[in-house]
Amino acid sequence: MLSGSSNAGQTKARVWDVPVRVSHWLLALCVLAAWLTRDPRLADLHAAAGYCALILVAFRVVWGFAGTPHARFSDFTYSPRAALGYLADSWRGRARHYTGHNPAGSWSVYMLLAGVFAVCATGVVAIGSMFGMGPLPVALSPAAIDALRETHEWLAWILLAVIAAHVMGAIASSAVHRENLVAAMFSGRKVLHDGGTDAPARRGVAFALGIAALGTAAAYLWTSGWTSSYAAARAQQKAVKPAASRWMKECGGCHLAYSPALLPARSWERMIEEQAEHFGEDLSLSPKVAKALLDEAHGDRTSTWAAWKLAHSAPPGESPQRITELRFWRRAHHDLPERAFKPPVSQGRHDCESCHLDAASVIFQPRMIQKPARESIL
Repeated sequence: MLSGSSNAGQTKARVWDVPVRVSHWLLALCVLAAWLTRDPRLADLHAAAGYCALILVAFRVVWGFAGTPHARFSDFTYSPRAALGYLADSWRGRARHYTGHNPAGSWSVYMLLAGVFAVCATGVVAIGSMFGMGPLPVALSPAAIDALRETHEWLAWILLAVIAAHVMGAIASSAVHRENLVAAMFSGRKVLHDGGTDAPARRGVAFALGIAALGTAAAYLWTSGWTSSYAAARAQQKAVKPAASRWMKECGGCHLAYSPALLPARSWERMIEEQAEHFGEDLSLSPKVAKALLDEAHGDRTSTWAAWKLAHSAPPGESPQRITELRFWRRAHHDLPERAFKPPVSQGRHDCESCHLDAASVIFQPRMIQKPARESIL
C-alpha cells in the first residue's frame, strides 16, 4: 500500500466539536469498563457502564441531526459501494482525502452506534429478566432469557470485531493520508480539503453530556445498593424464610434442601430408585413419601433462569446426583480456588449458602454473592 502526500503547510481547523470528542472517548471507556466487569460479581458495574453507553449513543444520534457540520449524518452519508471504492483506492494509495469521515469510516460509525445499542439493549432486558435488576424486570421464560443472554454475548464479540476494524482503519487511513486521525479525535483539528472554518466548540453541550452520562451511571449504582455493599438487600434476604415444601421437610435436616428444579427430573427418579445407597446412607422413604417427592420433582420445571440453566446443562440421558457435576455449575465456578470449598470458607462444593445468600430461592442474584466471613475467595 502506498502512502499519500504530506499535509505539511496545509490549513487546519476544528473539525470535530467537543461533544463529538467527549462522546467518542467516553463511549470507548464504557466499552472497556463493560469488558473488564464481565464477572457476575461485578454485574452492577457492568450494567452502569451499559447505561452510560446508552446515553452516549442516544446523544450521538441526536447530535447527528442537530450538531455542527461534520458531526451531522448528512456530512457522511455514503453507499456501501462508495465505502468499498474508498478501501480499494486506499490500497492503491490514491484515496481522496476527506475533511470529515471518509466513506469507509462513516459505515464504521453507523455499525459502532448500532452495535453498542444492540449490546446494551439486550443486556438491559437480560439482566432484568434473569435477576430483576435494573428498570426493566421483564417476565420471560427461562429459555427465552437464555437465548437473549447468548445473543448479548455474541453481539458483544461482534462489536469488538467492529471496534478492531475501526481502529485498524483509522491507523491505515492515517498512514495513507499522513495525518494522525487518533490525535485529531483528541484535539478536534484536521486539515481542511474542501474549505470551511473552525466548527463551534459547543463546550456547554459537552459538559451537559458528561454530567448526564456519568450521572446516569452513578445514579444506577446508588439506587442498586452498590454504594452501600448491598447492605439493605442482603439484610432483607437473610430475614426471608424458605417456602415450606416436601423436599424441605425431608432433606432440610441434613443439608440445604435443593429445589427440584436444579436437576432434571430423571435425577430425582434415580435418587428414589437408589435411596438405599444415598451417598452412603439409607433414606428409608416410605412409598407414599417417595411418590410425593417425585410428584413435586415433576411439577413446575421452569423455576428461575439459574435453576433452568443448571438442570438443562446435564448431558442428555444422564441423571447426575450432584449439582456440582453439571456443566453450568463448573463453568460458573471454574475460577475459584480449591480453598473456597473447604472450612472455614465453606463446608464443601455443595454448600451454596456460604456464598449465595439467596441459595434457597434458586435465583442466585449477583448482589447476593457475599465474601465468606473468615476468608475472602474473590
